[in-house]
Amino acid sequence: MHSVLIIEGWMTQLLGVLLIAALLSARAHSKANRFLAVALLCAVYRQFLVVMQLSGTINSLPVAFRSSFPAQLLAISLLYLYVLAITTPGFHLERRHAVHLLPFAFGLVWHLYNPDPYLQVVIKVIVAIPYLIWSQQQVNRFAAQTKDHASDMSHLRLKWLRLLLIGVYTVLAVDALDVFTGPDIQVWYLIPSVGLFSLLVLAYFSLRVSPVFARESESQREDAVETISTDGLQPDANHLPEDQRRDTSLLPDDQLDRLKNRLMALMENQAIYLNPELRLSDLAIALGVRPYRVSEILSRGMQTSFYDFVNRYRVAKAQDLLMAPDSAYLNLLGVAMESGFKSKSVFNDVFKKMTGKTPSQFRTGKIAESAPTGN
Repeated sequence: MHSVLIIEGWMTQLLGVLLIAALLSARAHSKANRFLAVALLCAVYRQFLVVMQLSGTINSLPVAFRSSFPAQLLAISLLYLYVLAITTPGFHLERRHAVHLLPFAFGLVWHLYNPDPYLQVVIKVIVAIPYLIWSQQQVNRFAAQTKDHASDMSHLRLKWLRLLLIGVYTVLAVDALDVFTGPDIQVWYLIPSVGLFSLLVLAYFSLRVSPVFARESESQREDAVETISTDGLQPDANHLPEDQRRDTSLLPDDQLDRLKNRLMALMENQAIYLNPELRLSDLAIALGVRPYRVSEILSRGMQTSFYDFVNRYRVAKAQDLLMAPDSAYLNLLGVAMESGFKSKSVFNDVFKKMTGKTPSQFRTGKIAESAPTGN
C-alpha cells in the first residue's frame, strides 16, 4: 500500500511541477499566475513531505516535516492574491499586500514551538475562512462590474472559481477529519492528494481562462475613467490625462430624457442588441456620447444596468421567436443565437430570471394556449 502511495505521490509532484512551469510561462495575467504557481508549489512541497513520511526518511528531519503547516497558510494567502489579481483591472502588487504574508510568518514561528495538530486545524480554519469569504466577494464584485460593461458573461466562466472555493472548504473538512479520527484511521493519506488535486484543477483552468480574464480586465480598465461609479463618488479629474478628463456634472433632466428616447429608438430600430459581443462603449459610439453618459442614462433614466437593459431586449426577441409559427423550426439554441445570446445556458438563465419560466416552458405554454379546444 505504501509503495503505491509513494508512486502516486511522485507522479502528482511531477504533474504539479509541469503545471507550475506552464503557469510561469503563460503571458496572460502573468502576475496572477505567479501567485498561483507559488501556491501550487506549496502543495507540491506538502506532497513531497508526505512521500518522505511514507518512506520513513523524514523521521530524521522533524523540523522539515513541520514546515508543511506554514506552507499551507502561505498557499491560502496566495490563492486569495491570485483571485484578487485575476479579477482586478490593472492590478499592481503594492506594499499593503505584504500583510498577506503574516499568516505564513505566524505559522512558521508558532509551529516550530507548538506542533499540536489540533491547534493546526483551528489556526487553518481561522485563517482560511476569511480568505475564502474575501475571495468569493471579490469574484462577485468582478461579475457585477462586468455587467456594467458587457452584455454577455459566458466567456468569463466564473463558476469554476466558485467551485474552487468549495474545493478548498472540502480540503479543510478532510484535514479536520484526520485530526478528529486519530491515528487509528489514516485519513492523512488523502489530505495532500485532495489539496493538490484542487490546485491542479485550478492551474489547468487558469491556463484556459486567463487570456479571457486578461482581455476583460483590460477593457474594464480602459473604461474606468469613463464610467460613473455606482457608489456615487466622482473620480478626481485633475489626476487624469487631459484627453481622459470628463465633465463630472449630471445631465439636465430634459437632456437625459432625450438621450434615453434616442437609446431606446436605437435598440428598437437598429436591433444592435443582437450583437452578442455588445459592450457599453458600442452604445456610446452609436449614440455619439461618452461611455459614462450611457451609464448615467441607464442608472438615472432607466434604473437598470447595462447587462439587464440589453438582455431585456434579447429576451423579448426570444419570446417573439418562440411564439412565431414560422420560427417553429428553430431549436432553443437557434432561438438563443437569433436573439443575441452566445450560449444556451446563459439564454436559459437570463430568460428564466426575467420571465419566471424557462424557454422550453414558455414555448410549450404558448403552444398549448394556441391549440384548439374541443367541445
